[in-house]
Amino acid sequence: MDLPAEWTHGTVSANGIDLQYYRVGSGPSIVLVHGFGDTGRRWVPLAEELAEEYDVITYDARGHGQSDAPETGYSISDRVADLRGLIHELDVERPVLLGHSIGGGTVGWLAARHPDLPRGAILVDPDCFHDLPERDPEELFEESRQRLRNGHERTVEEIVEEQYPDMDSTHARRLATGHLESGPEIAELAREGYPAPLAEKLPEISCQTLLLRSDRDIEVRAADLDAAESLQSGRLVHVPEAGHYVIRDRFDAALTEIRTFLRRVDP
Repeated sequence: MDLPAEWTHGTVSANGIDLQYYRVGSGPSIVLVHGFGDTGRRWVPLAEELAEEYDVITYDARGHGQSDAPETGYSISDRVADLRGLIHELDVERPVLLGHSIGGGTVGWLAARHPDLPRGAILVDPDCFHDLPERDPEELFEESRQRLRNGHERTVEEIVEEQYPDMDSTHARRLATGHLESGPEIAELAREGYPAPLAEKLPEISCQTLLLRSDRDIEVRAADLDAAESLQSGRLVHVPEAGHYVIRDRFDAALTEIRTFLRRVDP
């Protein structure tokens, strides 16, 4: 498996499926949750930076990477149960949870529904933050499934050349391989969606929270600020010049904010 030598990996049974996890470092635990079409191996650069001070755990969400890919079970309730089960099976006590995009939604909903589980939460440009998609879910499902099928016709080399030409080649291949490991089953994520925008759940999140957002126009920034004010204990940061992949786009700036937050979270 394409991981640095010091990493370990394995599987746990959680919520009725097997989930592949990856682990490195020692100290207080932080669990990293990836977005659509990625795997836990996406987090290698960030995890390597954090591993000197933290026990860093990542995993392949259902339908992604080396984890099981059932036909069903892609609702937010299932994704929260998967993450909760992983944490329980690995016997991790009160970790900080960090999630990007759909993974950010999973982390946010878990923190709202199970306030005693996380010590802190980092939501990186979470999916469906202010609004739910206006398009028909069935239409979104079909479009997503077709896009996945088309993507599987490409090679790792083609994906690297098209999407990651300037990235370190080892990590670029890791990301490209992850895309090809995303099964068509994950199109269900487009159909299942969320019962409400994540912003409506923020008042229920009691742990310390960092909302790390991409660069936005004034209107969206204002809406983000209004939403962040509803957090019981939280901070909002818009990362300059960052797109949706905040940590990849502006790694040093994002890492500084993450490190600062982790130092402030109660042990």
